[in-house]
Amino acid sequence: MFEGLVRQLILGYLGRYFKDIQKEQLKITLWNEEVLLENVELILEAFDYLRLPFAFKQGRIGKLSIKIPWKKLGWDPIIINLEDIYVCISKRDDKEWSIDAVEGREYASKKAKLAAAELAKLSRRV
Repeated sequence: MFEGLVRQLILGYLGRYFKDIQKEQLKITLWNEEVLLENVELILEAFDYLRLPFAFKQGRIGKLSIKIPWKKLGWDPIIINLEDIYVCISKRDDKEWSIDAVEGREYASKKAKLAAAELAKLSRRV
């Protein structure tokens, strides 16, 4: 049950960047104050709002660890470590810079932001 709550909280903050996180990928150790995610796939369209001159073709994070100081929450920093980041990119074609493609990416970005805001609101209620 605790994993489900933490999963919803993580999806609320990082859900627009990560594909659905399964409970098997999530490991929580309260004594070590650490939340560990392994083999997380990236949502490639989530980075389109940056309007980079290249396109993401594939992306994965091998290990994401979040160290949360439960006893001193609010005073000590939350530390996030990323390991084994794999990103495959390619040059954007000229047709990807057309008005329709740009508007489609902006729409997808707004949709992702809205979904993340809804999940954050849900996680606050929980």
